[in-house]
Amino acid sequence: MPTNLNTTQRRKAEFQHNRTKLLADNPPCHWCGINIATEADHVTPTIDGGNNTLENLVPSCKPCNARRGQATKTQRQREHNGTQTLTQQGKETRNHPQRFLSETRKPPQVLNPIFYKGSPELAVTGRHLPRLETVPAIGSVSAVDEIGDFASKVLGFELMPWQRHVLAGMTSSDPVTGKWLARVAYCSVARQQGKTTGCIAPLVGWWLTTQARARGQKQTVISVAHKLDLATAMFNYLAPILAEKFGAKVSWSYGRMSLTMPCGSIWHVRAATPQAGHGYTPDLITVDELWSVSSEAVDDGLRPGQRTRTNPLMAMFSTAGTLESKAMLRWREQGLRAVDSGEQRGLYFAEYSPPPTLDPMTPEAWAYANPAMGITITEEVLEAESQAPNRAAFLRASVNLFTASSNGWLEPGVFELLTTTDPPPPGGVLAIESSTDENTFIGVRAVMVGKKAHVTVAIVADTLAELWRLVEAEIVLAPTLRLAIVPSLEIHLPPAMERRYVIVGYKELLRWTTVVRAIINEGRLQHNGQHLLSEHVERATLIKHQGAIALSSTRSPGPITAARAMVWAVALAGKPAAVGKPMIVAASR
Repeated sequence: MPTNLNTTQRRKAEFQHNRTKLLADNPPCHWCGINIATEADHVTPTIDGGNNTLENLVPSCKPCNARRGQATKTQRQREHNGTQTLTQQGKETRNHPQRFLSETRKPPQVLNPIFYKGSPELAVTGRHLPRLETVPAIGSVSAVDEIGDFASKVLGFELMPWQRHVLAGMTSSDPVTGKWLARVAYCSVARQQGKTTGCIAPLVGWWLTTQARARGQKQTVISVAHKLDLATAMFNYLAPILAEKFGAKVSWSYGRMSLTMPCGSIWHVRAATPQAGHGYTPDLITVDELWSVSSEAVDDGLRPGQRTRTNPLMAMFSTAGTLESKAMLRWREQGLRAVDSGEQRGLYFAEYSPPPTLDPMTPEAWAYANPAMGITITEEVLEAESQAPNRAAFLRASVNLFTASSNGWLEPGVFELLTTTDPPPPGGVLAIESSTDENTFIGVRAVMVGKKAHVTVAIVADTLAELWRLVEAEIVLAPTLRLAIVPSLEIHLPPAMERRYVIVGYKELLRWTTVVRAIINEGRLQHNGQHLLSEHVERATLIKHQGAIALSSTRSPGPITAARAMVWAVALAGKPAAVGKPMIVAASR
C-alpha cells in the first residue's frame, strides 16, 4: 500500500483490498446463508470504532447489509431517546443464559426449511429406521434426550424420529464407564433430510455447552464438509446462537472461523484437507457429505488427532457417492462387515437405502432412503425429480444409491431371492481376492450341496497376517479345503498351503462369468444373505473383452471384491477335485 496516501485513502484502500479477498470465492452471505455475498460488511460498525481488517469484515448480500445498516440507525435513535439498548440486552442475557432455555428460535431457511413438530398437515411417509445398522450393545445408554432438549430449548425445533434414532446410536455409551461404544459413527441418507441442521448442529451445540463440565476439561470441536461453504453456513447459523445465549466469543475470519465458549471449549471450522486436523487434539469431529471428502483428510488429517483423547467421537454424514468416494466406500465396507458379524467394532453405521429387490424408481423405494418424507420433502417433489434426464444423479441424491449402471450382470433382486437359512457346510473352494488398493482381502467359500452351490463370505481381513491366520482356521475345519488365489498373493502364500491352491485372475473371470450368471439365474445357487456379499454382487458391472464378458472393478459403482471371488469359487466348486497326478504305464510286449 503506498505510504504517500493520507489516512482516509489508506483506510479506503485497505477496505477495497480486503473486500476483494473476502469475496474471491463467491461465499454465501454471512447473515442469511442464502444469497451469494456481494459486499463486505463490518461486524463492528466503523462508527463504533470498527476497522477494515479481515477479522472485522464478513461477506454479506446487499439486502442483509442494508437491514443491518437500518438496525444500527434505529439503535442510535433508541439510545438517543433513552431506551434500553440492544447492547444492554445482550449483557443481561449473557449473565442469565438459562432464560433462553424456554425460548425458541427457528433455524434459517438455507439449511432445511421445514422441521418436524408433530404437525398434522404432513403425514410421515418415510421410514425412520435405517435398513442397514450396527446394533448397540444391550443395556447401553445414550445422550439423545439431552441433545433433543438442546435442539428444542435452544435451537427451537424438535428432532425428527430418524434424527433421534441416529443420534442415539452415535452417542450410545457404556452405563458404567460412560465411554462411547463407537469412536466413529457414519450415517448415510438421501439429501434434504436434515443432516446438517437437524443432526450436526444440535450435536455440536450440546457438546460445546455440556461436555467441558461433564468431563472436567475444555473441549475441542472441529467441523469440516465437502465444501467449506457448507461448513461455514452451519457455523453462521449456530455460532450467533451460542454467542447470544451462552456468551461465546466468535472469530469470523472466513476459512479460519472459530468460536470459544466461556469455559474454554473451542470450535473450529475448516476445509476438508489433509492439514485440517494438524496441531489439534479434537474431542469431537463432524464431517458433512463424506462422499466428497478424501481419505487423506479423514484418515491422515483428522482421525490421528483423536488418539490421545479418552472418549472422542467422529460423526460423519453423507449421501451416496461415486467410484471416487474412497473414504466413504472404505467406511461403508467396515459398516457392512460389522452388520454381517453382529459384533461391536468401534463403529456405528446406519444407512437409509432401499433393498435390492425394489425398483429404485418407485415411491416404495424412496421411502427407505428419505426418512423425512412427508416432513422436509414430499413424494410429489421426488416424483418430479425422477423425471429429470440425469437418472444417475437422482439415484444418488434422492434414493441414496451409488451411480447405477445399465450393464449390471444381474437383474435387480435376483440374487436376493436365493437367500437360505441353512448353514454353509464345511469344505469346498475358498477363493481369495484383494481390493483394488490391496488394503482388504475377502475370501468367498463355495461348496456343492446337491445340485446347488452354497456360497458365503468366510474371510474379511485387513492385513496379510490376518488373512493367512483365518485361512488356516478354515483348513482346520475342513482339511480338504481347496484355495484359489490371485497372482499378487502367491508370493506370500505360507509353505504349508502350497499343495492346495490354484491361481485365478482375469482370464478365469472371462471364462466363468457367463457360467456363474446362468447358475444364479437358474436358481442353482444359495447364500445366507450377508450384506457385504449381496452389495458386491448386486452392483457388479459387466465388461466385454474379445467376445467374452467379465465383472469389472473399474466400471462397477463401488467395490465388487466379493463378487469376483464368488465367480471363481462357484466355478471351481462345481469341478471334481483332482485326487492325484495321473500315472503313465508303458507295457512291453
